[in-house]
Parts: sequence; structure tokens; C-alpha cells
Amino acid sequence: MGAAAALTVTAPAQAVTGQDLLQQCEALERGAVVSGETVRLPKGQEAAACWVYMGAVQDFAATVEEEGGPSLIGSCVPAEATRLDLVRAFTRYARAHRADLDLRATALVIPALSAAFPCGQERVDSERQHG
Repeated sequence: MGAAAALTVTAPAQAVTGQDLLQQCEALERGAVVSGETVRLPKGQEAAACWVYMGAVQDFAATVEEEGGPSLIGSCVPAEATRLDLVRAFTRYARAHRADLDLRATALVIPALSAAFPCGQERVDSERQHG
């Protein structure tokens, strides 16, 4: 909790850009140690900032208007997807769309999750096989 409070105090008032979030999440990817269900973050505010930001994204990605429908941000992230899965989806998308890195981070996060976790035909086919 202390890291999150420190981030709030030192963070500038303007919105986080895609470039900012990419740098933060690359620091997380480089230094995170995963052991079973536990993720140990590397030291430093960059990785912690990505972790906190993507935690909020994870909450929004799990919020749906109707059961089985897309999330409020338009993707269909499966319940078993981890926060690191979301981080990796974002960094992969951001690296492929470097021209957009000066935009707000959300302008990259939302399409990144839609590309990595699409809704629609794939989901319908899956439900037919299991239903």
C-alpha cells in the first residue's frame, strides 16, 4: 500500500501515456519473479506503477453488463487470465504500435486486450463445442 501512496504523490497530474506505461511494464517484465500464484515485483516505482495500473485494467476487464458478454472495455478476457497476461498483451501491442505511444495509455490498453482476448465468433464456436 505504501508504494501506491508514494506513486500518487510523485506522479504528474497529466495522464499516463502509452510510452510511460510501456517503460513501466517492460521494467515489470524484466524483473518480476513468478512462483506459482505469487508474483514478486522488482524494486523500483516503474514496475509497481505498471502493476497498479494493470490491476485497475484487470478489474475493468472483468466487469460485464451481462453474463458471458464483453467487458465494459470491449474485450473478453477469460477469468483465468493473470495480471501478467494482461501486461504481456499490452507490451506486445504497444511495441507493434510505436507510432501511438504518445497517446493516453488507455488508447493502447483497450485495443491490446481486444486483440489478445477477442469476443465474438471464436467465443460462439467454443460455446457450441462445450454447450
